[in-house]
Amino acid sequence: MAPGVIPFTSAVVTDHTDGASTVRWSAPGAGSVTVYAEGEGEGEGEGEGEGGGEGRKEGEGGRVAKGEARDAVTLRSAEQDGRRWFRLVPDKGRSLRLADRSLGLASVPNFRDAGGYRTADGRWVAMGKLYRSASLDRLSAADRRTLRRLGIDPVLDLRTTGEARKQPDALGEGQRPRRLDVLGGGESLANTQPTSADHARTLLRDSYEDFVAAKTGRAAYRDLFAQAADPDGEAVLYHCTAGKDRTGWASAALLTALGVPRSTVVRDYLASNRYLTAYNRQARAQLPDAVEDAYEPLLGVRKTYLDASFARVDRDYGTFDRYLSSGLRLADDDLAALRDELLVGESEP
Repeated sequence: MAPGVIPFTSAVVTDHTDGASTVRWSAPGAGSVTVYAEGEGEGEGEGEGEGGGEGRKEGEGGRVAKGEARDAVTLRSAEQDGRRWFRLVPDKGRSLRLADRSLGLASVPNFRDAGGYRTADGRWVAMGKLYRSASLDRLSAADRRTLRRLGIDPVLDLRTTGEARKQPDALGEGQRPRRLDVLGGGESLANTQPTSADHARTLLRDSYEDFVAAKTGRAAYRDLFAQAADPDGEAVLYHCTAGKDRTGWASAALLTALGVPRSTVVRDYLASNRYLTAYNRQARAQLPDAVEDAYEPLLGVRKTYLDASFARVDRDYGTFDRYLSSGLRLADDDLAALRDELLVGESEP
């Protein structure tokens, strides 16, 4: 195995409410895997931490566990501020740095890392580079500090002028998002009045086609790709209202351009249903009984909605690569810069 190849075919970190984290991985043929705990901004996690398995208490960084090529460990630690990062170091091949995808921000639903996925050629989308979320109009002071700590610059607001004026991002004094209006001043789904559930589903599918076909959508997503390839800070955050539709296509398009398989892209897209559970529960409670059924499809995401975007790509451009080159007008150098910024590891031979 070439030293630059990341041997992990799957790897994920799941934080628990009791302060523990479960790290799960699969790296066939890589030998044993050593797990290191890292803080935000740390490097290779050098330390003299003691190895161990399930339920071992971790120290202040350093080695915290060792397992087989396919394994899982649960690690417990004292309360700490900031994100909990882990580096998986195989006997053979390059290491992989991961954290839980959700940051669990109390004031912003659906705020999560858009990275941490494996590409078809064996590279990985780096974590800590791309973030996605719902509207930031209720961003708390504590969560503003988290955004600063993450090095997020810029914040890209995919909403309309009217939406942004009504519920402006609460980034703090002197801080403003860059607005990339996907709908071009058109009516957002949040302001529509479906007459039935079927009508709502049709509205959503039509909107997802417009993300691909409309001139304003193409311009907005082109700018988003450019910002992701060359951010002012350490990371980019993009959002709309609920962080599921305009933001959902943004993530789907980025991940596809980076080489992430469609099945993984769909799984990431559908995760909004889980992250928006509490948010949607509150939304349902505010709906009159007479219209709840009609509005229900607007509250979540379905594979058929995302399928509408990809189908429009196929219909208008033939291939996704041509959508990138002709629809978003991204040159080969633009895409190379995006991949250099966001991918880690070497392609499998």
